[in-house]
Amino acid sequence: MTPATPITEVVLRGILDSRARPTVEADVSLGEVRGRGSCPVAIAPGRLERRRGLNTGGLGRLRDGPAGRLLTDALTGCSPDGQAGLDARLRELDDRHELGADVTLAVSLAYARASAAVAGRSLCAWLTELGSSTPGPPRLLVNAFSGGIHRSGAPDSFQQVMAIPHAGSLIDDVHAALEIYGAVERGIAEGGGTPAISASSGFLPGDRDVSWQLGTLRRACPAETKATLGVDVAAEHLLAAPGRYRFQGREHASAGFGALLLDLARAHGVEYVEDPFDPVDTDAWRAFLPAAREAGVTVVGDDLFASDATRVRPGLADAVLLKPSQAGTVTATLDAARAARDAGLLLVVSHRSGETEDTAMCDLAVAVGAEWIKVGGPRRGDRIAKYNQLIRLTEGTPPPETGLPGP
Repeated sequence: MTPATPITEVVLRGILDSRARPTVEADVSLGEVRGRGSCPVAIAPGRLERRRGLNTGGLGRLRDGPAGRLLTDALTGCSPDGQAGLDARLRELDDRHELGADVTLAVSLAYARASAAVAGRSLCAWLTELGSSTPGPPRLLVNAFSGGIHRSGAPDSFQQVMAIPHAGSLIDDVHAALEIYGAVERGIAEGGGTPAISASSGFLPGDRDVSWQLGTLRRACPAETKATLGVDVAAEHLLAAPGRYRFQGREHASAGFGALLLDLARAHGVEYVEDPFDPVDTDAWRAFLPAAREAGVTVVGDDLFASDATRVRPGLADAVLLKPSQAGTVTATLDAARAARDAGLLLVVSHRSGETEDTAMCDLAVAVGAEWIKVGGPRRGDRIAKYNQLIRLTEGTPPPETGLPGP
């Protein structure tokens, strides 16, 4: 897309996320080419991430809402200096008018899709160019059990317990994911339970503890697949007091909680631990990191970094989790990815609990060469859409962008 291409129309609409709750979708037109993007919704956003808009409400076209009027007036007819210029304008409008990260991301992503379509490029290729990154397929983090904020009452367990297939290729990993997930589902049913799933398509374990979940998942992994396990501790939601964490009916100080996490990791083959501590408990992060590395565990920061390039620094974790809805724009997301690489850190691209059919996170993961991707368990249309997009992206050069989400 040439910098002179003007924005001819901006449309906001309210659509439903995977929990049947409202979120924002945007269409941005560059001449006759229209791009579309939408924003997923977190059940419980981290306190460091940019917030959703306050006044977007409703379903259908948001013609008369303040965000719709503001964006129409501010962007129609203007010719941004590429993606970075458009996103800088969106950030300025957000800071002044509290548009919200959901609105800015939807518009930013719609503009990226339209720009890619005008240039005759796929979204993945376009994001690769924008990020000056080296593309590559991620490995799957397959959500098997959901706890934490997905359960009633005060969270006191891991938010996700995940399988990590090592089957050889991404396609082989998808096959392994289906086999593992299916084995867990059958095991729950054969034990007399009901295999209910969370918003992110992990099974709800009822009153079964984390050791049972990890053991059950380990047994579900086929012998021929070198699968390991991962956990999202989501410790910000387990915080009972500064430096103290609720876990399975007890409170633990930071050091004791870290030791407990490593004991579980060694006992069950856990190689991935996300957000083991609250973001402000940085002394605990620093002390935990070398011990985790010695145990063969990769430490990942989600709420710690909040997909914000200014927060990324080495010495606290091995990897940065990227959530575009935290960053609020395509440019801010790519900036966070670049900051992670500059700091020598790995990358994980992640879903949210309330997803849409938008598959841009898959294009992003491949574009930045992320080591892992979290899209949830292989159930429900919003999650399957992402597994399918990853399958398409393994074919090499994706087809040119149509301007709309999906294939």
